Amino acid sequence: MHRAPTRLRASALAAALITTLALAACQPNAPAITPPTTAKAACTTSTTRSIVVAESIVTNVRRLLAAAKADGVKLCGGGYRDSASQIAVRKANCGTTYYDVYEKPASQCTPPTAKPGTSQHEKGLAIDFESCETRTTACYKWLAKNAATYGLKNLPSEPWHWSTTGG
Repeated sequence: MHRAPTRLRASALAAALITTLALAACQPNAPAITPPTTAKAACTTSTTRSIVVAESIVTNVRRLLAAAKADGVKLCGGGYRDSASQIAVRKANCGTTYYDVYEKPASQCTPPTAKPGTSQHEKGLAIDFESCETRTTACYKWLAKNAATYGLKNLPSEPWHWSTTGG
């Protein structure tokens, strides 16, 4: 009788170890991004909203928003997102399988969406501007003419996406 509980304990321990190793093997190999120090730039569409970006670009973003407002263009949008949020966006735009989230090329997602660990949003260096869905909007036209002055470039496949690299 003494041996049966020992075997059960050993068996349970082995099962737990196998489960732990299997889960560890399934973890993504996405590059780790250190979360940036962020700051807020007040939106010009509302007094209570802001765009969170890396501290390194917040002054330029504030200037961009002020210049747009002076020209009668009100801007707001989403900037920094943590890795969990990037994963959620990938699931929404690419699918929910491991392959969809971590391996599928961004170009096969609708709209194209960076893999977790590679997004400029995770670095706080990108903004998805609201009201810029197409190249015919006032938002896009103003940004296309002026954003480079403030260090932002457009991702050609997405009229709403502006970042320090254009990616």
